[in-house]
Amino acid sequence: MADPHPDYPYAPDQFDREAETTSFHGAHRAEESFWRQNLLYVIIIAAAVLTLLVLLFVIGGMGRDNGGDAPAATSTASAPVEQQSPGASDGGGASTPAQEVSRDTPVLVVNAGGQNGMAGEWRDELTSKGWTKVDISTADSRQEQAVVFYRDEADAASANQLAQEVGLDGAQQSDEYDARITFVAVESPQD
Repeated sequence: MADPHPDYPYAPDQFDREAETTSFHGAHRAEESFWRQNLLYVIIIAAAVLTLLVLLFVIGGMGRDNGGDAPAATSTASAPVEQQSPGASDGGGASTPAQEVSRDTPVLVVNAGGQNGMAGEWRDELTSKGWTKVDISTADSRQEQAVVFYRDEADAASANQLAQEVGLDGAQQSDEYDARITFVAVESPQD
């Protein structure tokens, strides 16, 4: 066998023969594990997922609070409406509500029936009956019964007139909505 390194002053030994038969030369390190190579990325992704879950929990909790309040107010709405309607006609208010009704009072129509465009249909219906300031909105959750709310006692006559025009017995005083008069609609208007 020919000497591969003619300048090498030492005689070939067992290590030189091994070096000729193998293809690897020099020191070799073990490959790093997946977790060690990607630890920073794993931490960033875990933090992002945790942040997303917290945000979803907070946002979802806010939706449940609003949805939980609305059905409770609606379920109690039927009893007070029946009590207020006879009181409005018995208390000598037969002549005064007609004088106090103002169709310029802002009205909010809330779509609580889950039908697309229903609040817009009610807005058109009410404006055709002379109501001049009608806005629309969509409820967070569906409701079973329609109801008319008013915030201040000064708007009671207008709210009762609106309730009568939409087919309800009367209106209920409540501060659940910011609008002066709120009509929570569950069905489209009848033509």
